[in-house]
Amino acid sequence: MRNVQVSKGKPLDWVSGQPVTDEHGRLQIIKNDDLEELQELGSGTFGTVYHGKWRGSDVAIKRINDRCFAGKPSEQEKMRNDFWNEASNLADLHHPNVVAFYGVVLDGPGGSIATVTEYMVNGSLRTALLKNSKSLDRRKRLIIAMDTAFGMEYLHNKNIVHFDLKSDNLLVNLRDPQRPICKVGDLGLSKVKCQTLISGGVRGTLPWMAPELLNGSSSLVSEKVDVFSFGIVLWELLTGEEPYADLHYGVIIGGIVSNTLRPQVPDSCDPEWRSLMEQCWATEPSERPSFTQIAVRLRAMAASQKVQS
Repeated sequence: MRNVQVSKGKPLDWVSGQPVTDEHGRLQIIKNDDLEELQELGSGTFGTVYHGKWRGSDVAIKRINDRCFAGKPSEQEKMRNDFWNEASNLADLHHPNVVAFYGVVLDGPGGSIATVTEYMVNGSLRTALLKNSKSLDRRKRLIIAMDTAFGMEYLHNKNIVHFDLKSDNLLVNLRDPQRPICKVGDLGLSKVKCQTLISGGVRGTLPWMAPELLNGSSSLVSEKVDVFSFGIVLWELLTGEEPYADLHYGVIIGGIVSNTLRPQVPDSCDPEWRSLMEQCWATEPSERPSFTQIAVRLRAMAASQKVQS
């Protein structure tokens, strides 16, 4: 198999897994023998995710389908290069509200590839909203929104656009009954590695996608696409529901592109929450706040709630 070029120009043999790190020592090659799979958490086009142990610590192991690297030799090499460079970049990220990326496995069953990341005990926010809706009061939902904003502020300051921010890609730990923890996850490797997704086109998941991603104005795409998605996440936190669950995809696309479709906001919605949410999903990217501004507003909402209570 061809060698892959590590970022900064250092070669890596994909089969042997040498060298163990690039010259910054930031991306770790994890031996498959050091991993223990405990439970399957889910699967998709990219492969299968497991809750596992890595030398005694809880981790999430994502086994990537071989077909994600299928194609002509030149295409395979490009995809593996992309994979390696993206993995190196993810290993550089360190923030309490971004899921930690530990390393890659190159010697999985049949030479398969896997990624190893931080394990979040309660899974996705989507799952938590379905299972723990009654225990997630307004204060806790506000904390989850703040955590998400802090994580996204960090990523945008690193010039990283998520492109697929949604409750399924936000991971939570609800063990502390007073203080839920939320972290931004799925920053690319789990989904952009399948050839159909790598080779381009649209990135994201329809109900959370900003109009500029769908209407052909790709030159206007900026980090504000994540802010639009966050507006939909705020609605998910508010209602516990899935956006446009009863609508056909064609109707959703048409509604987003024509800017006639947004989730229905309940009358009981707090005015400040409504104002922030609607500004996040504004049609014009320039009218959407930055995550720094969003974090300031959420902090103020949390402070005023403490005063009221």
